[in-house]
Amino acid sequence: MSKTLKIVFNIKDLKTSTISIADPKDGLTKAEVQTAADEMVAKDFLRVSGFAATGVKEFNIQSSDRVELA
Repeated sequence: MSKTLKIVFNIKDLKTSTISIADPKDGLTKAEVQTAADEMVAKDFLRVSGFAATGVKEFNIQSSDRVELA
């Protein structure tokens, strides 16, 4: 099973942009992700069409299974 951390950032004019991080560490907490995402916003880490992220909308970990077909 693979896992991906998805962080959705608010961008100007009600748009969003998502960063996906493969295989996040086990035991990752909401507080750790929130702190890291807030730092990204504060340091102007993400720009979309020239507009900076204004905040964090949401974040989650998505899991998926890959099944090879016979």
